[in-house]
Order: sequence, then C-alpha cells, then structure tokens
Amino acid sequence: MAGILNKKERMLDMIVTSEGRRQATQGQMRIAYATFTDMHTFYQASGSFGVAEPADSRIFFEATNRVQDIVVPELEPGNSLRPFRAGDFIVDGHTMASGSFKVGFIDRHNILTGSQIIDSGEDLTTAITTNFQQQRILRTSDPFSDTDDFTLSHQSKKFSMDKKTKFSKAPPGTKFGLTYSVANADASPSLFMDKRFAHFPNFDYLPPVNLPPPERTIGDPIGEYVRLNEPADLTFEQISQSLSTRQRTIIDFGDTSRDNNLACQIFEFSKDGVEKLSIVDGGEFDDGDPISPGKQVYYIGKIVVDSTGAETFYNIFTVVFD
Repeated sequence: MAGILNKKERMLDMIVTSEGRRQATQGQMRIAYATFTDMHTFYQASGSFGVAEPADSRIFFEATNRVQDIVVPELEPGNSLRPFRAGDFIVDGHTMASGSFKVGFIDRHNILTGSQIIDSGEDLTTAITTNFQQQRILRTSDPFSDTDDFTLSHQSKKFSMDKKTKFSKAPPGTKFGLTYSVANADASPSLFMDKRFAHFPNFDYLPPVNLPPPERTIGDPIGEYVRLNEPADLTFEQISQSLSTRQRTIIDFGDTSRDNNLACQIFEFSKDGVEKLSIVDGGEFDDGDPISPGKQVYYIGKIVVDSTGAETFYNIFTVVFD
C-alpha cells in the first residue's frame, strides 16, 4: 500500500513495477523511454486570469503498482503469456477469463471457452489499449505538424486457407482421397538453422580456428566443418522473391505523427485459447527510395518443439514497414 508523499523531499515519485523487478532479476530490464503523468493531481483555476491554483497544500500518495501498468504482456519462453489483467479480462498462459462470479464467499473467474474466446478477442485488445490510455501520459503537441492522428486505409483483412494450401517445407499428405499440406516441425529447420535468425550474432557460423600468427589477424581453420544453417537473406529482393506466391495486403497509414512511432503486438485467438505471437526482427534493407529510405522486415509466428526437442519457428506472417 502506498503512503503519503513527503512534499518537502519529493515532487516527482517513481517506482520499479513488479514486472520491472521480475525482468531485473533475470537481467532483462532495459530502460529505453521515460514518460511522466499528472493523473494523481487536478487543476483548478485561481482568480479571474485562469491561472492554476497552487497544489503544495494538497495530499498526494506515493506511486504504486497498478494493473494498467502492463500494456505489453510478456511471453514466457515459447508462446505462453505471463498473467496480466486488462479491463474485465484476465489472461494466464492460454487461458482467458472475463469477470467473475461468486461461489459462496469466494470469487471465481468466468473461464472463456470455444467461440467465446474468438468473440472476445477484439474486446481484449481494446482493453490493453485502454491500459495505455489510462497512464495519462503528458505530451507536447507539435505546432509545426499538420498531422497527429492515426488512421489506416482499412481495419481488417481476411486470408483464405484450405486443405490445398501449401506450407513451406511441409510434405504433402493424403486423407479421404484429398491431397493436403501439413506444417511439420520435423521438416522445418530449427532456430539455429533457420535463415530468419542467421543474421543475429548468437547464430553465427563459427568453426574453430587456430590462433593466428603475429602477422595475421585470422587463424587457419582446424578442419572442414559443414555449415548446416541456411544463409540469411542479404537483400530485400531475396525476401520479395520468397514471398511472391504468398497472399498479401497493403495497409496505408493515412495519418500519423511526424515521428511515426508505432508499438505493435499480435495475438492469436482460437477455440483452444489465446496466444501472443513471437516477432523476429529480420533487419532493415535498402530499397533506393529517397523519400522513404529502407524497408524494415519482421517475421511473425510461433515457436514449437519438434520430435527431437529442438525449437522451430513457424513463420505465419511477414510484415514489412516502408
């Protein structure tokens, strides 16, 4: 429980939230941005000039944890969501609940199942956005910008998939006389062999070498080792070629701020539960466009485990920001 703020010692109060402390214990906390809010006070005009009256005689409470602090739910290794609350919804792993009901003197969560999860998907994502809005973050309006709204060319897009849809590196199968394609984790490369991860230093091909002599910087290889991982795509043309036969859609940002800062997270709602998809940064590629230089590529999907226990990335969407 928060105490009363000592106005003689502090005029700005801040804490590390429960999620921040959890990340700090694992060495994962990275402070990248700072925001300020005035949600704990109010403004009242004093006199006839509309000047706000002094607030130094008011009682203020220390900062404390709130459920609204979580606007980006964290993933456990794999695709299981850490517990969080947004609006009337509670999510824990793949389980989604809405509201509660009493059993005697005990409140029980109303677990959603089947089509209830799909029907509540939009409401949950809206509740997460509301968490961000309830931060009541102070901001500065840009007087030199004629655009500060956020509008899209369209709000939804449907992709069709049936038994004849072909998946990459998936062997065809036959059932009831129909030929179909099934995504197979055993037929897909593991994380350390997937080209979508090949540009990260953690996945470099590093065959052992001897110590170099004084006149050289690189030593001779100890032996010949087969490079098992796929080579990374080095140009955007290579990525475009691999996506040429895939379904696609273009979403135009009709109105954004000049900075165009975006926060994006993608959820999957099915009858089996709710999942947050993993995002792999594919890198930025030069496209020769002088007006909007560079294309940022992201791979959207989920991590599954094959029969040998190796982790495999299922790439569901490829998102390109231009």
